[in-house]
Amino acid sequence: MRYWTRRKALQAAGVGLVGALAGCSALSDSRTTVLLAVNNYTESRHAGTVGIENDGREIVQQYVEIPAAGPDGWATVETESTVDGMPTGAPLDVKASFGDMTATGQHTLDCSTEYTGPVIYVQIEPTDDGPDVRVNLACYDEFPSSEAVQGGINQS
Repeated sequence: MRYWTRRKALQAAGVGLVGALAGCSALSDSRTTVLLAVNNYTESRHAGTVGIENDGREIVQQYVEIPAAGPDGWATVETESTVDGMPTGAPLDVKASFGDMTATGQHTLDCSTEYTGPVIYVQIEPTDDGPDVRVNLACYDEFPSSEAVQGGINQS
C-alpha cells in the first residue's frame, strides 16, 4: 500500500483548489444582471412585453403592466433579470411592445466595473399623435433607481 506524504497531499489539494477557483470565476463572469426599467409619462395605463435576444435566441421575455403617470409626472416599473452565458461585448437585441407601439434597440454587455450592469430603459411618452415608445440603453449603479423611487416604484 502506498501512502501520501503531507507534501504530496498539500500539492494535490492546492492544484484542486486552483482548479475549483478558476471554474468559479469562469461561471460568475458568464452571468450578467440586466435591469429593465419601464417609464410611463402618459395619463394611461399600459401593458406589454420587453424582449431580449442574442443571435435570434430569446434570453428574456418580460411582461410589464405599468400604471398611468403619477403626480410627479411618471410611473416606473423596474425588473432585474439574469442573463446566463453572455460574454462581455455580446450584442443584445431589445424589442419593447405595448399595444400598437413598438420600439427596438441594441445593447452590448460592456459596462465598466464602476457600474452594476446594463439597463434597458423603455419610455412611454405622450406625443401629438398619441403615446409613443422608445428604447434607451445605458449602464446603472443602483436598484431600485432613484428615479423609480420618485416615480412610484413597482418592483418585480
